[in-house]
Amino acid sequence: MILTVWRLLTRQIDINLAQDDAVLREACTQARYGSDIGPARKALAATRDDYDRRARYVRVLAESTARGLGSRVDRTTGRVDTDAAWTDGWASRAPADPDAQLVRARSLMARAWEVRGGDWAAAVRPEQWAEFHRLLDLARQVNDRAMRLAPEDPTPWVNRLDLLIDESAPLEDVEETWRELTKRDPWHQQGHVLRLTYHCRKWSGSHEAMFGFARSVAATAPAGSPLLVLPVRAAAEWALWEQEREPDGGTADEISKRWREDPVMQSDLDNALSRWFHQPATRHADWLDDANFLAYGLVRAGRDAEAAPVFASIGRYMTSVPWSWWGLGRGDTAFLRARRRARRAA
Repeated sequence: MILTVWRLLTRQIDINLAQDDAVLREACTQARYGSDIGPARKALAATRDDYDRRARYVRVLAESTARGLGSRVDRTTGRVDTDAAWTDGWASRAPADPDAQLVRARSLMARAWEVRGGDWAAAVRPEQWAEFHRLLDLARQVNDRAMRLAPEDPTPWVNRLDLLIDESAPLEDVEETWRELTKRDPWHQQGHVLRLTYHCRKWSGSHEAMFGFARSVAATAPAGSPLLVLPVRAAAEWALWEQEREPDGGTADEISKRWREDPVMQSDLDNALSRWFHQPATRHADWLDDANFLAYGLVRAGRDAEAAPVFASIGRYMTSVPWSWWGLGRGDTAFLRARRRARRAA
């Protein structure tokens, strides 16, 4: 019975981070399991003039070193082996290749988070913090090398912004990095998502700062821009905080009710639907991630019928975030339940 249910679920969802990008999937598979970095090298080299896709490829390739693959812990020192992953070997053999350095830097960040875990900060043990910061410090050194090798590329600045968030850096440091990133690519999607993350309350920001940033960007973003989804992402972050951290925040159903009754949040969903989802623009690299957030927001706000075409466009490619935030249970369960609701309402 359990095997039957599992087969049914795996036919309905696909949580591979490469999603429907066949080139990226093959590159990850070959590097991760076949020890052939040729496809990864070729795939990433083809993104040098496409900063949107480049940021995604760096992130997804780097994640292939996490979850125990290339992140073995030395039983004597308690430290993660930083020479064992395929990204480590590639960077060592190609010290003048910015692609290799970028992916290694990002992979060290992924391994740092594997050590730290996803718990709130208070639940992280001192030894986890120590290794987390050691890996981030090494990632910074490698990323600085990539920055010197490719001075016009915004991608190392995306990595640096992520590092600053991980370390809860002061706003002036974030602002300096932000200026350099947006000078190279003013509408960088992943950069804006990271800046939104910095303003989240869980990173010592506030709901006001987070929504203020998201809505100010969306107000000036051109039609078809994925930045129109930023306020919906902000609402998902707000709901997570209210549910998990606020003593009087309410249950998941109560928070959904507040989402339904807030006219500004409803307007955010209207804008994302009409000015982004229903525009005939070319799909950006993280399109499926944004579509998952939009579907999540629509269903939580009681707009099930409008969510149906969004789910249809997502197909099998569920993202664990934000679906795992709804009730803090299994993301696949929340996704499948929401999709059934949307299909019935359509």
